[in-house]
Amino acid sequence: MGGGQILTLRMKTMFGLALCLAGGAGLHGQDPTIRPSRIDNRSALDQVSRMQTDKRIETLQKSLKATPNNAQLQLALGSAFLQKMRETTDFVYLRRAAALDDSVLRADPESYEARRLSIEIDMHKHDFPQAAENAQLLLKANPADTGMLGLLGDALMEMGKCDEAGQIYNRMASLGGNLFSYNRLAFHQFVTGDMAGALAWMAQAVAAGSPSPENQAWVLTEMGDLLSKAGRVTDAEHAYGGALQAFSGYHRAHAGMGSLQASREDWSGATRSLEEAQAAVPFPQYAAMLEALYTKTGKLEAAARERVLVDAVDKLMASNGETANRALVIIYTDTGRNLPRALELAQAEFAVRNDVYTWDALSWALLKNKRVGEAREASAKALVYHTPDPLLYYHAGMIASAAGAKDDARLYLNKAITLNPALDFRYAPILKAELQRLSDTADGNAH
Repeated sequence: MGGGQILTLRMKTMFGLALCLAGGAGLHGQDPTIRPSRIDNRSALDQVSRMQTDKRIETLQKSLKATPNNAQLQLALGSAFLQKMRETTDFVYLRRAAALDDSVLRADPESYEARRLSIEIDMHKHDFPQAAENAQLLLKANPADTGMLGLLGDALMEMGKCDEAGQIYNRMASLGGNLFSYNRLAFHQFVTGDMAGALAWMAQAVAAGSPSPENQAWVLTEMGDLLSKAGRVTDAEHAYGGALQAFSGYHRAHAGMGSLQASREDWSGATRSLEEAQAAVPFPQYAAMLEALYTKTGKLEAAARERVLVDAVDKLMASNGETANRALVIIYTDTGRNLPRALELAQAEFAVRNDVYTWDALSWALLKNKRVGEAREASAKALVYHTPDPLLYYHAGMIASAAGAKDDARLYLNKAITLNPALDFRYAPILKAELQRLSDTADGNAH
């Protein structure tokens, strides 16, 4: 296969258009205690729900062939498709889940379980106001639905309503603490400025565990991300390693490990880790990181291929009518290219999200488009909760410096490097050079 063919294949995979459920290929053998045509009660469905995801899908599909109008089976398969989408980030599975859910709702518009699944689908589609509205309606019918409380809290967080979200998460945990409620409380504590509290809640989430290897790897990676932001590199590395033991090949754990390796200039190790992450799920941010690593190590042709992949994602988004992508905003602004497009994407993202990270992306895009005053205002919104994320303070410091607010610039940049001395290798040299420039300017003015 030639280089052009390989690139085309990777692009298709990145877009989520190349993967499909291939008639049982790579699936585990079927449990002899489960007869696919006889999943006709809650006990059997519960047993199926504990299967590995591919086997779960295969079993439910076979059972639906025997009873194609069984709403319980349709919704169980829709839920399995969502789990597969989380594992692969292939949005083909989201569309399949939505089609099954729509089929059930057409037959029974009041189906609680179908309405519940539709809210989860809305969350994945980033329709947060709709998800929040519908979640509140369902909670009137069942105030003790902890999963629905979690989704409502998540929607509120994305909408920038952190105080309301915190109340919902605490209510969720009070009804029964588990990995999902503790993880949400950890994220809320982090966003609202309490790193110690966030780490304590995340430790409880890890300890609570999950029968799903993907969920266990996910929460360990979340812990690794927090530890990395707190500058606890060795502990973060252990967390990412645990995630990879729980779910071999988990892309986010590989990416986290690669970032740590790059921060200590282990370029070959970082490249291998990011290549593993991209092979599992080709996110554009992994392509951007690989572009930087390949450029750093003199592999310019490989770097150019990654840049093509990133731009191809943007083109496909535009052709599909998708207008928002926060990851692309950061990629374009970091590399100083397609800057008007970066601002367009940031503004579109802001139309559906108002959390601190959307304010941050918008501020960075505004700065790169030389709209410094507006960037400063957006940056202040990003820091409103004092979220201890080094990247937010790095952006705020560079924006303050561009605005001539040198004291603020020094404060924010020093905060970033204090939070995490092992800052991303793409930003650390720029940050240190800017701090030196500010110091030299101050010394010059003193004389």
